Amino acid sequence: MKHNTLLAALLLLSIPTGLQAGDAVTTNTTTYTPPVSSEHIGWYFGVGVDYMIDSEEPFYNAHLGYDFGGGSSLFLESGWMGNEEDSSFLFPFGGADVDIVPITINYKYEWMFTDAFGLYVGAGLGASNIDASVGGISGDEWGFTAQAFAGLVWNVTPNFEIYSGARYMWIDDIDVGGASIDDLDDVGVGVGLRFNF
Repeated sequence: MKHNTLLAALLLLSIPTGLQAGDAVTTNTTTYTPPVSSEHIGWYFGVGVDYMIDSEEPFYNAHLGYDFGGGSSLFLESGWMGNEEDSSFLFPFGGADVDIVPITINYKYEWMFTDAFGLYVGAGLGASNIDASVGGISGDEWGFTAQAFAGLVWNVTPNFEIYSGARYMWIDDIDVGGASIDDLDDVGVGVGLRFNF
């Protein structure tokens, strides 16, 4: 008798829940999906050219950086921009030649709004070497440099990106060859390529 009671209890417990009385209840669950960010983690190298609006000169640049994932990266950037003027009424004893080489360490945040397209913003600090010669006077000097930048990025493949954006670059006042140069800020627009390793 004890065995029959035990067997009956086991059979009742093993009845599927679908056969039990009651209404079926369904639930709707919503899953939060965070914004897509750059999934690349590792080194990258890039080259670009910006047109500097005030100086009306190109700024050729290259950078090497490390992407930490989640959209954050640090990179070292250097470049060259220059201006050369021939002898003229203003400089009858020789032209003017100015070469500027900025070197900055930069932070960049990249936010991808699709798998291929995104936005980036960042800022950097460093120094610029300004080498100037006007007529018979020449000299070079280092000046504190700061910049801010923003733009769009297109991840063509996981290892290749094309970017386009704008930057504001500011270089502190300097004295070269006894002359004070104090208007070294400029805005540029440019494009570039980046290769992820």
